[in-house]
Amino acid sequence: MTAEKPTPAKSAKPAKPKKPKKPKKPKKPEDPIPPDGACKNCGTVLTGAYCHQCGQRADEPRRVVVGLVQDFLVDTLAIDGKLARSIGLLLWRPGRLARRYLDGKRVNYSPPFRLYLFGSVFFFLLAFAMIGTPSGLDPKAVSTAALTEDVLADIEADDPDAAARLRALKESREEETDESATEETGEGAGEEQKRLDIEKTWEERNYDGPDWLEPHARKMYEAAQHAFEDPRLFFAQSKENLPRVLLLAPIFYALILVLLYIYRRKFYVYDHFVVSLYMHAALYAYLFLALVLSAVPGVGPLLAAIPLIWGWLQPFVVFRQAYGSNWISAFLKWVISVAVYFALLALIITLGFSVSLYQS
Repeated sequence: MTAEKPTPAKSAKPAKPKKPKKPKKPKKPEDPIPPDGACKNCGTVLTGAYCHQCGQRADEPRRVVVGLVQDFLVDTLAIDGKLARSIGLLLWRPGRLARRYLDGKRVNYSPPFRLYLFGSVFFFLLAFAMIGTPSGLDPKAVSTAALTEDVLADIEADDPDAAARLRALKESREEETDESATEETGEGAGEEQKRLDIEKTWEERNYDGPDWLEPHARKMYEAAQHAFEDPRLFFAQSKENLPRVLLLAPIFYALILVLLYIYRRKFYVYDHFVVSLYMHAALYAYLFLALVLSAVPGVGPLLAAIPLIWGWLQPFVVFRQAYGSNWISAFLKWVISVAVYFALLALIITLGFSVSLYQS
């Protein structure tokens, strides 16, 4: 037998060496510290993104127009992520927001007074915009009791045309008064009588109160007559005075909380003021939503009732979340606080309108 010749093994081709991949250069973290290592504001040596001496950022601001807008929103209006985060929790759980703020978790949330100012400003802007400005002088509501012949003679000396128009107006009003006295009955006559009562001069009112109060009562009565004739000045004064006097509301409510939790020594007056400010910020937010929803055609009043009812129930929830009260204690405190608070709120609003009337 002939031995088979072994077939020579095919020599394997040497593999081409793969080119090593170039390692990706790691992104260098942006170093906020400037090359000189000093704060641009106070010159302190920097060790991080902010100066530990004055608090200024270490990096230079972006020199673009968008940066200016961002500075305005963040620094001036304080519109940032903290505000959005705070509003979401404020609408749903204001007691939880107050509790976190009191526990020291303050970096992620807006302070209470800032939220209160935001809520009150936006609410009053929308409320006064929806109410509008009352129209001016209504000829049917003008009082002609002060247009005596002596007054008309003085006006005629300066402006005969104006005196003639006022005299014609007075005569037409007297004729309307005579006709209404003989023809109108029931509700119409009652309204006419109210209008005639407001036209009486102070001397015709036969004031019989204390002497020291008479000058103030007279000024209020004359201001009421003027507001009845032309309410524009009274409305303008109310727009200025109501937001101011309502600053008393969170103060009074904080005092109510002090009395309700006077036995809980671990809560300070500061804690009650924080809770009160967050609650009033939430209240203004609910009122703002109610005004917006009321503008929806057809179902506006029903939609507006949702945030109003939720805001009315909020004190009960806040007592549970911020103070940890049990169900019975929270319910009793809710009933007492709501009754006392609305009585005080009525006095505060009356004070605001009285001051506006006195100034108009």
